[in-house]
Amino acid sequence: MYYNYYILSVCLINAFILILFSGYCFLLFQDELSVQALIDACIVDDNKLYWCVSSPTMKDKPVQIRPWNLADSDFVMDGSQPLDPRKTIFVGGVPRPLRAVELAMIMDRLYGGVCYAGIDTDPELKYPKGAGRVAFSNQQSYIAAISARFVQLQHGDIDKRVSILSSMAQAGAC
Repeated sequence: MYYNYYILSVCLINAFILILFSGYCFLLFQDELSVQALIDACIVDDNKLYWCVSSPTMKDKPVQIRPWNLADSDFVMDGSQPLDPRKTIFVGGVPRPLRAVELAMIMDRLYGGVCYAGIDTDPELKYPKGAGRVAFSNQQSYIAAISARFVQLQHGDIDKRVSILSSMAQAGAC
């Protein structure tokens, strides 16, 4: 029971301070079992996880929990194709819940020829930064994606227009 209290304490301290300013917080756990314990303590509603958090002004407010599985950061669609940075795009504004496999499927349906998709994650937090990369197996698919400049990502309850850049152009902008 002490472990559950510890998780609650971490969340209240971080969530209370960060929610006031930004509406969300990140919880970092040293042990994967702690993440699973949090997930197990959640309420599931419409395939979304909620955890009840209390503060001095509100009791048992359901807060959505969005755990990130590290394996969801990369997806190889066609392992026989080498990754070519000259046929790789940067996708900015990717909704954080979107997984690499979903990004790959959307882009392949629109442009074809996807061999890899990756979701950029924060090096420390290991949580999505809101950007991704997609590598194509052929120049035609790459040019079609770059020419579009924007794409509407639709998956489940996600529906967002995001920008597309050449990964070479994005790398040069840093």
